[in-house]
Amino acid sequence: MSHSPFQSPWQWGKYAILIAILLFAVFRSWLGTRLDSFANDEPFHIISGAYYVSEGDYRLNPEHPPLSKNWVGLFNQHLDLRPMEVLNDKRDERRWLQEIMYFENEAQVSQQRSRLAMFSFHFILGLAIGLLVWRILGFGWAVVSLLWLAIDPSISAHQPVVLTDLPLSMTLILSALTGGMFCYTWKWKWGLAFGISLGMALAVKHSALPGVGVLILGSLVMMLFPLVKKQTSETGKRAIRWGAAMIFALLTLWASYGFQRYSSEGEDMFNRSLENKIADLNLPKWKTLLQIMDSSGLFPNAYLWGLADTIRAGIEGRGDDEHLFFGELIEGRAPYLYFPGTILVKIPLALMLMVVIALGLIVAAFIRQYRQGQQQLSGEQWFAIIAILLVIAGHLGALATGRTSYGGIRHALPVVACLGILAGGITLFKVRQKPVLSVALPAVLLAIAAVMTFPEPRVWEYYNEIAGGSENSHKCFCDEGGYLGQRFYELENFFAGRTDDEKDGIHVWTWLMEEEKDASGLNFTETVVAIDKSEPLDPITGYFVIEDCNFNPTPTWDPSILDQLEPVTRIGKLHIRKGQLINGRVWAFSMNMEVLEYLMKEKEIDWELVAKRLEQSTEYMDYASFPYLLLGNAYIMLGDRDKSINAYQRSLENMTEDDPHRINLSEQIARVEQADSLQSVTLLRPFNIE
Repeated sequence: MSHSPFQSPWQWGKYAILIAILLFAVFRSWLGTRLDSFANDEPFHIISGAYYVSEGDYRLNPEHPPLSKNWVGLFNQHLDLRPMEVLNDKRDERRWLQEIMYFENEAQVSQQRSRLAMFSFHFILGLAIGLLVWRILGFGWAVVSLLWLAIDPSISAHQPVVLTDLPLSMTLILSALTGGMFCYTWKWKWGLAFGISLGMALAVKHSALPGVGVLILGSLVMMLFPLVKKQTSETGKRAIRWGAAMIFALLTLWASYGFQRYSSEGEDMFNRSLENKIADLNLPKWKTLLQIMDSSGLFPNAYLWGLADTIRAGIEGRGDDEHLFFGELIEGRAPYLYFPGTILVKIPLALMLMVVIALGLIVAAFIRQYRQGQQQLSGEQWFAIIAILLVIAGHLGALATGRTSYGGIRHALPVVACLGILAGGITLFKVRQKPVLSVALPAVLLAIAAVMTFPEPRVWEYYNEIAGGSENSHKCFCDEGGYLGQRFYELENFFAGRTDDEKDGIHVWTWLMEEEKDASGLNFTETVVAIDKSEPLDPITGYFVIEDCNFNPTPTWDPSILDQLEPVTRIGKLHIRKGQLINGRVWAFSMNMEVLEYLMKEKEIDWELVAKRLEQSTEYMDYASFPYLLLGNAYIMLGDRDKSINAYQRSLENMTEDDPHRINLSEQIARVEQADSLQSVTLLRPFNIE
């Protein structure tokens, strides 16, 4: 039951339809993102990609593999770049790269070129997906799936941004489709396609590993399956092809790094050494895995550096983790159903209904074929569907094992995209003698989804009715799936036109890039305090840019505090207020961030000042572990063993029992207790730097 576009060269009309749908997807994405400023992290990725292309050096921004950044770098060869430097840790590297974007180049010009790059990159991947779905599952299935992906707001929101989540989603789909065909036919051409697709997924993002892993494991099982029937010759033939596919995957990964194992000239020049990145991990199993991968020589060092970073930040967490899950605040590990929950509230209901109907039809087709012998789907189609389901299961399983939820729908996007492919199964719905009704069902649902979502002016912020819509979604979920800094242009325009005293500070209670704020020439400040001169109950005066999640009450936060401020306007997820605020807890939170920035930036540290500020902040935030960890470090530098142990103990007490950071913290306490001299004790790395 194959439906090959490759064997029918005269079907130009169908090719044109697929291309038209992909162009429609670009238009839909442009419509919902045309007002967006950079999403946070984009300049970080763009400048590093420009260095990859110009220098062939992959030491910068290694926490993400380079495939999509290489592509974006090709579109940004006009950028003025500094000579390479050895940088100190991630914050220094981020600052260095973002200074190049905002102070030495035209950021908006680069943004437009980068949007063009990502639109074209996703168009190419989308065309490959469309042709494969047509070849394997049929033209109607391909049309419906591509339209589903074109309309879904989360897919649309990610099309122009220089982030790795949508490229990962699309390369995993390619891996599943080619892998299914490979395991069904065991032909060399599909083995080559499978290997290259796997390598592309690995070269896009480290979180490809779960999806890639289940596909490799599934293909390994199918390779060995003939042994059940004692067909050793067939197993041998399959093993050769399977091994070749794995080699192609590794070669594709290495090609994305220019076949370089080291960052430059035979040595690592990362902002932090690979050995230290591995040592930073808390759980021994991850340290052992990274050490084995390193000693194997099968992976570029930059890839391993990024994997260590991903494990520490994404799986082990950043400490003091909190998650708003359908309005309930949960501390510690993210709920196992957090990411299925984000999918439920981010996909338009009409598109979700399509998925449910399609899955029902696929299950019904399986039952009829198993019980009655009625074959509605061919073997190669079943293999493709199973491969897509394996990717969904692998990715969701990996998300459930991690502690964090900050990425929201971004990190669940591969599942969303795979659901879009499965949604094409609605074409299995057939009405005898009235085929128009078979077409009407998906057409009506797609039309409803388009009508309900096209009025959304900013598709990144879209939530469906289950979450109360985009305006009220912060009461249900608070993660990067709702906002990632794309409202800066509107903030800049608003404050550029104000007539008040220009000396009034603009206190930002949301994540904006420091260099972006500085380049605006406006008086933005992320923190509302100064480490050298402010006190807990000093009044804080000026404008306040407050993300809507700050209006949710928690056990440690009363948003009625904000009633001291006068509402000025609202810009999407951001509320602008003005006035004077006096609150010790607000001061303490800001001071903690100020101290961390001070420690990361300054070479000569006044440890007495650091200890004083942290002692003050912990009076108001005695429930948090992070400030006590920094305080323990400060006491080590001041030579006070007892106070250091007490501070570390308080940090440990404030952690949840399942927090893996307890391991390194407990070991640090033992080192402080047993050390002959505190000068021999290394400071504990703050867990929220990654």
